[in-house]
Amino acid sequence: MKNKTTKSKYQLWVNIVSVAIPVVVALLFKVRLPNVEPLSFLPPIYASINGLTALLLVSALIAIKNKKRRVHETLMKTAIACSLLFLVMYVAYHMTSDSTCYDGVVSIHFHTIPILHTQFLDLVLL
Repeated sequence: MKNKTTKSKYQLWVNIVSVAIPVVVALLFKVRLPNVEPLSFLPPIYASINGLTALLLVSALIAIKNKKRRVHETLMKTAIACSLLFLVMYVAYHMTSDSTCYDGVVSIHFHTIPILHTQFLDLVLL
């Protein structure tokens, strides 16, 4: 019974955060900090953090499949911390810099995206 209550408690927080973060980030896109130099050095840093987060998540998946629960838990907590760090940097960058518009030709076609997602799910689930 305790396990179900704990799961319910976490599910509530997951739902709240899942709605709150995109709303807050969308609102912050309208906010600019006056008299602050653009933080143009941040995108490569937060892109690297995103790559690290992806590696941590894949490693966590491998750990839990190998029944290494403590390793999995540590990797997941580290991935969450990296995600929060990314979010802070992302918002800081967009509060100090104008968005970059891409006027070139998009090289990926929309019909390839579901194929890529299907291949990724096959890789993860099998």
